[in-house]
Amino acid sequence: MTKNIGKNDFLEQLNSFINTLNLPIPCRMDYLDEDESLACYPLAGGKVNTLYMDEAKDVTLPFEIAIKTKSHNKANTCIWAINEALSEFNLELPSKNGSYEFDNLTVTMPFLNDRDDQGYYIYLQDIQANITVFSK
Repeated sequence: MTKNIGKNDFLEQLNSFINTLNLPIPCRMDYLDEDESLACYPLAGGKVNTLYMDEAKDVTLPFEIAIKTKSHNKANTCIWAINEALSEFNLELPSKNGSYEFDNLTVTMPFLNDRDDQGYYIYLQDIQANITVFSK
């Protein structure tokens, strides 16, 4: 099968998937704002599990989903909806540009990370994506 290889678009597909959940706060690919926000972003680290002769790689990449809101109930509802959706057994997050092939996600339990001085709750959800990234 020929791949139409471009920039790895996993983060874009993750963001798009989260936005299909009809949450009260739209998700974006960025870090949290000063105000209410929902964001997904890559974390440092990751590892190459297998390197193939054609330079494709099986990799494990860490990502984080964060929500910041003054409503504890809204934060809790959103982060657990995301957790449940990403934990689905038959989850598919295919690449739109052929840059990777999705294998699975490792999804941890979400947690309350902070309640800041302005009354915002910050919840985090960490995931690890296991994907095969294709070389250019």
